[in-house]
Amino acid sequence: MHRAVWHDGRVVAVKVQYPGAEEALRSDLRQLSRMTRLMQPLAPGLELKPLVTELRERMEEELDYRDEAAHQRVFAEAFDGDARVRVPRVLASAPKAMISEWVDGRKLSDVIRSGSQEERDAAAALLAEFLYSSPGKVGLLHADPHPGNFQITPDGRLLVLDFGAVARLPHGLPRPLSLMVRLALEDRPDDLLQLLRDEHFVLPGTDLGASEVLAYLAPFTEPLRAESFRFDRAWLQSQAERMGDLRSPHFRTGRELNLPPQYLLIHRVTMGTLGVLCQLDADVQLRGIVQRWQPWIFGDEEEPAASPV
Repeated sequence: MHRAVWHDGRVVAVKVQYPGAEEALRSDLRQLSRMTRLMQPLAPGLELKPLVTELRERMEEELDYRDEAAHQRVFAEAFDGDARVRVPRVLASAPKAMISEWVDGRKLSDVIRSGSQEERDAAAALLAEFLYSSPGKVGLLHADPHPGNFQITPDGRLLVLDFGAVARLPHGLPRPLSLMVRLALEDRPDDLLQLLRDEHFVLPGTDLGASEVLAYLAPFTEPLRAESFRFDRAWLQSQAERMGDLRSPHFRTGRELNLPPQYLLIHRVTMGTLGVLCQLDADVQLRGIVQRWQPWIFGDEEEPAASPV
């Protein structure tokens, strides 16, 4: 991102695609497609080809900055005047260049490195609020949650950058995901396993126990069981060790689970967000944030009607 001056004197941000970036990305994607046969034995329950196809299509979209500009315009309109989030307005776009208004902010990486506990807690709450509110407010989900894409403005809002990768959710967060969280929180493993089978997260013929699945999904539900949860590197490391230990039953469970391609970007956001929150080493009232935007998970409202992903 380069700082420049627009023809009317305004300071603007200019994003330009580097020469050769398009062909380099497509070459990497071709290599990934060729490697699916080698990778399949590592995750026998995972259908790799549909995932690679979905990944290729989404990354191809990132090459045309006109698509990114369209996404950013939608976000900017939806969050215009919002007390928590700031999205720069787009001024012009072309296939390999985009110009938007320049907004000053403190990099989230600086907050992670040297921010006070209060600053880190506030930044984490803003990030969580933005990501959980976006599907309902915008019908889109920012799908590249890493510290480089977020800043904190002088007035304390979350400045959001880089809308090249988004998940299209015109009906909000898919209902099956909300139901999975609710069933897990209510400790209903049999119903949860059946829903996972119905939604193709568990392939036919896969031998998985309901209790095994419930235990495996604990990292996604544990932060919602208390009013406030401490996200830190120690917790994240413990979860990684639990799932990565070859002797652990959780490792076997992970190898047997599938990821339907329509949920690929949502999964990316979930995992990426957990990582950023833990880098912030923050106390987050995540339950309250989720309850605001998906009250039916906690039984506060009637469940919404089923909708397509």
